[in-house]
Amino acid sequence: MLSFIIWFPLAVALLFLLVPISEARAVRSMTFLTMLVVLFASLHVFQHSPPVHAGYAFVVHQPWVPDLGISYHIGVNHLSAMLILLTALVGVGAVGVSQVTENARYFYALGLIMVGGLAGAFASLDLFFLYVFHEFALIPTFILIGLWGTEHRRQAAMKITLYLGFGSMILLLGVIGLYIAAGANTFDLITLKEHLLKNPIALKAQVLLFGVLLMGFGILTSLFPFHTWVPSGYGEAPPLAAMLHAGVIKKFGLYGLIAVAAPLLPEGFQCWKWIIVCLSMGNIVYCGYVAMQQRDLRYMLAYASISHVGYAFLAFAAGTPIAIQGFTLFLFAHGLSTAAGFGIAGYCRQQTGTSVLSELGGLATRMPFVATAFTMAALAGCGLPGFANFPAELMIFLGSFRQFGLPTVLAIWMVMISAVYMLRAIRAVFLGPAKTRWAGTRDMDLVPKMALVLLLAVLIVTGFWPRTITERFWAP
Repeated sequence: MLSFIIWFPLAVALLFLLVPISEARAVRSMTFLTMLVVLFASLHVFQHSPPVHAGYAFVVHQPWVPDLGISYHIGVNHLSAMLILLTALVGVGAVGVSQVTENARYFYALGLIMVGGLAGAFASLDLFFLYVFHEFALIPTFILIGLWGTEHRRQAAMKITLYLGFGSMILLLGVIGLYIAAGANTFDLITLKEHLLKNPIALKAQVLLFGVLLMGFGILTSLFPFHTWVPSGYGEAPPLAAMLHAGVIKKFGLYGLIAVAAPLLPEGFQCWKWIIVCLSMGNIVYCGYVAMQQRDLRYMLAYASISHVGYAFLAFAAGTPIAIQGFTLFLFAHGLSTAAGFGIAGYCRQQTGTSVLSELGGLATRMPFVATAFTMAALAGCGLPGFANFPAELMIFLGSFRQFGLPTVLAIWMVMISAVYMLRAIRAVFLGPAKTRWAGTRDMDLVPKMALVLLLAVLIVTGFWPRTITERFWAP
């Protein structure tokens, strides 16, 4: 089942690349159906995934390059299964919202490659394949922005390529350094954990290696000060790329830190804790106030996304059980709310030709569903009770306060600041008198409506019943 989730979207993508299907609607329908199949399979895997500390399910282990200790080794626990489910949910939303007619088969093929690569990265129990699958997901982002982005797409694609390419090289350096320092002649994550429990790496080497991995994963996750690729990258990206990258790919760095770096280099992690907290304050506080100054809806959402990711870094540094449960739920909730926000912002721009806040206004009259959906996504991002973001942030704050009191207080304050810029955006875009220039705009069709309803409904369900995500995280 797990291999099916990884390779089925990649096979459909290959079909699109090889078979000249000229009808854009047919390609989109096939892609949407593919994502629904992946979603149902991912839900099955999630329901049968074991707790994080109880091993792995759906395991496939096939040696690939035995001399180097490289194997196709996949399996899931509750955390990785949750992220695969998030990938499928956001994938359905991204395909549903996207309406591309030019070179549609290439566009949707790249989207499916991203989905397959992400599923492979989260399922991989071999560090080599974890890295390779992530690159499978990352590279299509550059192409989608460069070819289907908005007016400044070339510059945005170049910037995000340079930044994330550099981050990937740093990450590869860290993985190779870990392989050499461990001395186990294997990239297998489970074997490395067992080996390093008995033969831990020296403290100085752990500190150095953890720093390298933190920088690599941090760049990929927009950790301050390596965040400047995000605004133009997401602001100029087509909705499909923005939704998948902001909603899911950016979670890969956080997943790598908690699933790879911290367990394999525990003493190095302890030495970097306060540095991580200080950098997370750069995300939360600095980028939060920068978001409040934005005059473009998409750029505001980009900075808001950077700011909110800081909560996850704070929880990761705290490392308490309740903080880590909040971390887990936050990855899921932030992925859904951010993806919904970027999808709606992209649709509004397609309808109006602009995303400048001062030029918009009164769109709720013409697009009531879009206005309602964006309001829900924005309020979810603010941590409004009833959405999954609220219990996630609450657990993060409760789990982090004793260790990092002042940073936690600042993080709580920034929740109110996020409400300021989100409510301001709602007012600027959707409220006020209807403008005659928007007379030609229209509300979403049925398919994108269904896609967004799915994302928002899951946010609400997990907001009222967060145990659906957290209950198996610390179970023995």
